[in-house]
Amino acid sequence: VKDMSVIVSEKAVEGTETKSLTGVTDKDGVIILPPSNEGVTDKDGKTDISETIPGKDTDGDGKEDTEESKTEYNITVEDTKGKIENAYIEIKDGKITVTLPDTHTLTTSNQTTVTVLDKENKGVANVSVTVTDKNKATATKSTDTNGKITVPVKSTGGGSSSSGGGGGRGGSSGGSYISSNITNITVTDKNGKNVSVSKSTDKDGKITLTLPNGAELTGDNYYTIKATDNKGNAKADVSIILKDKKNNSANGTTDKNGMLILPASEHKAYIFGYADGTFRPDNNMSRAEATAIFARLISEKKGEKISGKSNFNDVSKNEWYSDYIGYLSKYGIIKGYSNSTFRPDDNVSRAEFVAMTVRFNSLFNDVKKGSYTVKYTDVATNYWAYSDIAYAKNVGWLNGYADGTFKGDNAITRAEVVTVVNRATGRKADESYITKNVSVLNKFTDIRNNSMWYYTDVMEAANTHLANSSNDTETWVK
Repeated sequence: VKDMSVIVSEKAVEGTETKSLTGVTDKDGVIILPPSNEGVTDKDGKTDISETIPGKDTDGDGKEDTEESKTEYNITVEDTKGKIENAYIEIKDGKITVTLPDTHTLTTSNQTTVTVLDKENKGVANVSVTVTDKNKATATKSTDTNGKITVPVKSTGGGSSSSGGGGGRGGSSGGSYISSNITNITVTDKNGKNVSVSKSTDKDGKITLTLPNGAELTGDNYYTIKATDNKGNAKADVSIILKDKKNNSANGTTDKNGMLILPASEHKAYIFGYADGTFRPDNNMSRAEATAIFARLISEKKGEKISGKSNFNDVSKNEWYSDYIGYLSKYGIIKGYSNSTFRPDDNVSRAEFVAMTVRFNSLFNDVKKGSYTVKYTDVATNYWAYSDIAYAKNVGWLNGYADGTFKGDNAITRAEVVTVVNRATGRKADESYITKNVSVLNKFTDIRNNSMWYYTDVMEAANTHLANSSNDTETWVK
């Protein structure tokens, strides 16, 4: 069936987000998702793409009288430092576009080379290739006889274009250009008042803004920055450093609306509810679900992709939690059992979760847990998690029960999990913001208001937001 719309979604499990792709079937009723004309380079900087050009009716008789043609290319992207992973490649109408990952920019000091080979690994000449980076700098050039382009072209005196003169596009099909529209900046303080700043831009397009005397990046102060081009259109992915006169600084990148708030850190949601709209705060949590939480937190802080190989006998690489467990294993956050199993579906106990939290915290802080003691009637000094429980109690992460016990072997609840994680990571919900904006936030049918002791902790954990943190408070700014 031709021209049928198709949506393909991966199976969602608790703790993961549903992803989907859409497309339309071709004349043979076939659809390929992701599209074959798109690709992302692997760790070797390589990907394969292809484009099919349908036959055409050139004489108007309603029948195709030219044959369908297919072009297949092997693409490699690299710079002077090595292969580039996660570059996005697309071919359309015979022209190739390359979007570099955020870790790479177009500069003459670290040029980007794209190689286009046919399916027999021979260089393909005269293919138009456009390379774009996160700052919207763009370079276009046609491949040489070896199927290569290298951009931006280093100037030999007078411009950045190899076609000569001025650094514009030029008229030669073999030339290249690099462009980046003028960026206009406006800055407002937390009260919405305009702030006059001084501005400088380096050769890579990164902008530095300096606040005037009296305007500081301290306390609960924050500033909203808007970047536009010379036509007033929002400019996304502009790298900005904001400084005050006391040498405090903050940095970030504008979003799709050209907006950036500094200083503010993004607190990503690390726990999700269920398909029926509930959170189930009193439910237990599996060991696999616990690994997913800490994997997301580490990935967020380190800016890494969650991946890793697990050596546990009962963790199949095809399970949703495989990468989470493998990722935490390499950081030593999780421990298995003596028979080389992990038991991912077992409930995680209070003691196990506290131990994982302490190990997570140790990745980023100097944790000295040996100096703490605790007096729970059911936690002996030789209990395997004694020092972890003592540390958690003394720093205020998790308390015991009124009868003097800790019940370390009991399963921890989902409400207790978000409370411990928020305290360990210094996240504290902005109740005022939540109250004013509850209609647009993620919320749950079984957690209705702040009369529930865990309400704000759940809202903090389940909503991605920008926060300005100061002392023991947190102000949500978006």
